[in-house]
Amino acid sequence: MLLTWREPVPGYDLSLSTKLQRFGKLDPTSRRGRGVFVRAFWTPQGACTLALRQAGAEVEAEILGPGAALVRDWLPTMFRFAPQELPPDCNHPGLRQLARRLPGLKIHRMPWAFDVAQMVVLQQRVAFEDASRSFRQLVHRYSQPAPGPLPLKMPLRPEQWLQIGINRIQEVEVDAQRARTLLRVAELGLELDLEKLAATRGVGPWTFQSVLGFAQGHPDAVPIGDLHLPRIVALYFGQRPGGDERMLELLEPYRGLRFRVINWILAAAHARAF
Repeated sequence: MLLTWREPVPGYDLSLSTKLQRFGKLDPTSRRGRGVFVRAFWTPQGACTLALRQAGAEVEAEILGPGAALVRDWLPTMFRFAPQELPPDCNHPGLRQLARRLPGLKIHRMPWAFDVAQMVVLQQRVAFEDASRSFRQLVHRYSQPAPGPLPLKMPLRPEQWLQIGINRIQEVEVDAQRARTLLRVAELGLELDLEKLAATRGVGPWTFQSVLGFAQGHPDAVPIGDLHLPRIVALYFGQRPGGDERMLELLEPYRGLRFRVINWILAAAHARAF
């Protein structure tokens, strides 16, 4: 089944807003380019490939697979943003400049929350490159092709994680602690319940807040416990690197949109690095 959808989304930048939705450059479940983002994921009605393209102020979508009708009906929710504007009394010139330069970087909901949760768990206490490599190996070993002409693979369904089991998850350099947490999250099912996720053993504040921001589009999520983020935030504000407590102090004036501020800062740091 192929369905289409189109809607004006003024002030939105697809490339910026989906940049962190790929699990590394070799993520077999997604593709991205300038003004294009494609992602394969599972829905309660089956597999789906969602291809998003931006043309001016409009976002166009092609949706393929058994889950296409469900996703088409859900898409307006994806582009219904919570208020994300800096307060008028913001006195930080760098943030005001970022707000002017990157207004299209929006924090919004994604229809693949379960996949985000599994990818975040895989990143617990390890380098991003190692976590993304483990993810790729699991997908290539146990997944199936995604709907559509692109050579994408489907991510693993909750039942597949449970069928694979802890021993085979550990074969791709995932330690027992993360493997057990992956299976506990899989037991929650595809339609991730946030209250149950927060109460899941092995899901701490960093994991939960990351899912809240990257999957649920909460503009005020703050992933505390990150190895690098407090240093990046402190340096951006011209402060000596500190821990989570110092990061929270620096972000406090922007309560309500701290996750968007974090994403602005990460985008600026990435631009400087390259």
